[in-house]
Amino acid sequence: MIMSDNNLKLSFEFFPAKDSVAEEKTWESLKKLENFNPQFFSVTFGAGGGERLKSDSFVKKINKESSIPVAGHLTCVDMSKDEINDLALGWFEKGVTKIVALRGDVRDPGKKYTPHPKGYSNAADMVAGLKKLANFEITVGGYPEIHPDSKNKQDDIDNLKRKIDAGADKIITQYFFDKDVFLRYRDAITAAGVKIQLIPGIMPISNFKKIKNFSAMCGASIPDWVANEFANLDETPEVQQLVGASLASDLVKKLKKEEVNEFHFYTLNKYELTFAVCSRLLSLQNNLNQNNQTKGEVRT
Repeated sequence: MIMSDNNLKLSFEFFPAKDSVAEEKTWESLKKLENFNPQFFSVTFGAGGGERLKSDSFVKKINKESSIPVAGHLTCVDMSKDEINDLALGWFEKGVTKIVALRGDVRDPGKKYTPHPKGYSNAADMVAGLKKLANFEITVGGYPEIHPDSKNKQDDIDNLKRKIDAGADKIITQYFFDKDVFLRYRDAITAAGVKIQLIPGIMPISNFKKIKNFSAMCGASIPDWVANEFANLDETPEVQQLVGASLASDLVKKLKKEEVNEFHFYTLNKYELTFAVCSRLLSLQNNLNQNNQTKGEVRT
């Protein structure tokens, strides 16, 4: 087990692998990151039948074979209330008490979200329903640069408050690359009366082109100074990863100075970059602690 900074809390997101080969690699990554003694692993959710089964199976595997708690994602897309409730209760019976409750994205790009005729209408509705089922700890999504379907920032914050009023316990944000984006969001929701824990989502960049395309779809902005860091690096993926690890660890360090001590990493099922970021953070913190201890000894 890697020695961790008591003030630095981590969690890591995975998605169900497509085949047995990918599943083996994903499990290897999870076991590597297990060394940081995270608060939990989370598993994303696929609404389709086959994807749904993979998500369910992976949640149960982590619960059975890892010492780290697991949080299963659930979404409203293409599922009835009974289907969602059955999955949630199946997890609860196995000892899985953490859920990440999201409305979910539609499968067809550009198509407007429509609730299942027998399903939960949105994430707030699902949170309320799950809280009636069992004593789940429920985390919901927060969007520092607003959800693509929100009319404006106030509309987005109002939706977040509905999820909290329904019983949400924590918030994990969409990823971002500028600390001020998170800090402005924290100030805005605090001013709106939000008091539950806000956990920033961190996406270390391993492939800038892919992240740029994905960010355009989910509404996450990429500052020019970040884009400049990856200029002319398309043919050198190993250098991109070094830059990505450095930027992510710098972002976490800046947020720690603003009294943020828990972080959720989007791993994309690969441990290397996230492992490097977390190792660097812990190394820097241990060095700082040692220096402070030495200074204290000198004073005495």
